Amino acid sequence: MNMYYVFDFREEWSRKPYVTLWRPNNAGYCYSIPWAGEYTEQQVIEKDHYYTRRRYQKKTADYTGIWERVAVRIDLVKPFFITPAPGIIDGDVGPVIANTGRMRACLRRLRFILPEKRIAA
Repeated sequence: MNMYYVFDFREEWSRKPYVTLWRPNNAGYCYSIPWAGEYTEQQVIEKDHYYTRRRYQKKTADYTGIWERVAVRIDLVKPFFITPAPGIIDGDVGPVIANTGRMRACLRRLRFILPEKRIAA
């Protein structure tokens, strides 16, 4: 079964040292991988745009901007793990993932794409 991390790329967090992940049960945010929630593919599909959403745009009055929240398979993320710099995370718990524009773009490319909803005839 495929398992996923949910990443949150809010604009105001773009200058933080590490990418922000959701904790288990949608209960807050963290940088450290051991503290991150692991979500099943079924959970990602059932929650629909709660786990995969674009940024809200005033000009369109809709979520049509860059991908702001994405679910990415855990096995695809592991190569990006690094050790955190001392003193940033409680107990220096890692690994983490560097928060760079290049890394965010990479994670967006690896995002889970929701299946299209079928309309009953």
